[in-house]
Amino acid sequence: MKALLKKDFYVLLKQMWIFVLMIVILTAVGNNFYIIFSVVWASMLPYTALAYDERSHWDQLAAMMPYSTREIVLSKYVLGWICMAGAMALCLVVSLARMVFSSTTPDFSTLFMALLIGVIAIDITLPLVLRFGVERGRMGFMAIIAGVAIVGGILVSNVAIFGPTLLTAPMVVAVMTAVPATILSIPLSIRMYQTQSRI
Repeated sequence: MKALLKKDFYVLLKQMWIFVLMIVILTAVGNNFYIIFSVVWASMLPYTALAYDERSHWDQLAAMMPYSTREIVLSKYVLGWICMAGAMALCLVVSLARMVFSSTTPDFSTLFMALLIGVIAIDITLPLVLRFGVERGRMGFMAIIAGVAIVGGILVSNVAIFGPTLLTAPMVVAVMTAVPATILSIPLSIRMYQTQSRI
């Protein structure tokens, strides 16, 4: 799987500097919504890699290599998790740098909520994209990711007004949803990938 991840990172390398720059700018604004959006946006990077795979007919090449369907699909999940973790780390670094110039402190609950939302977004959208392809599924997964980012951003942005209890219930629900959603999503994605490959 390490080789599959390397392949995807090499493919994404040309776009990575734009992605990093946008995260720095959005996080520097200091709005919780932008932090959530940045982390959830990172969850979309596997779809960019999948788009390249489709254009280069990677599935046909992969069929001749010693990779199982499970490894190929799981590598996309791991890629998304790594990208989200990297985005979170970058947001945290920028937030800590802002402390030098202002009295604001990093909001760890926002970062954790962003990670949960990103995981759930991948769990919902990746099976659809693997089944219908990136081009046909692009609008659907973008709408879903935008929706969960907006809802999460609204909740986190209103914590200062309504108090931390506003975020507690959604966060508990997100934690309870993310793990079983991932457990169900991975085998479903494997099934969808096998179905799509036979079309």
